Amino acid sequence: MNKKNIIIGRIHKPYGIFGWLHIISFTEIKKNIFNYFPWKFHTSKDIYQKKDVISWKKHIKDFIILFKNVENRTNAFKISKQNIIIPAKTLPILKKNEYYWNDILSCHVYDINSQYLGVIFKIINNHFYDLLMVKINKERKKKIIYIPFIIPNIIKKIDLIKKIIIAQWII
Repeated sequence: MNKKNIIIGRIHKPYGIFGWLHIISFTEIKKNIFNYFPWKFHTSKDIYQKKDVISWKKHIKDFIILFKNVENRTNAFKISKQNIIIPAKTLPILKKNEYYWNDILSCHVYDINSQYLGVIFKIINNHFYDLLMVKINKERKKKIIYIPFIIPNIIKKIDLIKKIIIAQWII
């Protein structure tokens, strides 16, 4: 995935027989996924505009959606299991000390003594603060540590250009 495009969600599996699809939002406020168009799907050449969405509604923890020209389960299967991609330029510009998860992923984490801790491969929101999941390779044993994304108490410095984060953390 290049920096000009980002993944904001995923078309999951069909729902019912009339072309509805499950959709998983990766946006912080889940329903905001419907504010960012056009959508392109990872393995498809089709581009979906807001006008192509006939209807969407909350379903359990995520959503179901119905697109124009997707009228049955067979058509829904054709576009299922794909990432939803948008141009990065459609996202709002952030304030100081605000970051998109997409920018934080793959950053290398060091402690305040310049010891390498690992690479961020996932971020979890636990409703109080975000947790960075960092994959470390200590003594040939792959391990995962969780570092709270709390600025400036734990996260001391973020350099998105060099993809480096300095954290006050000990392993």
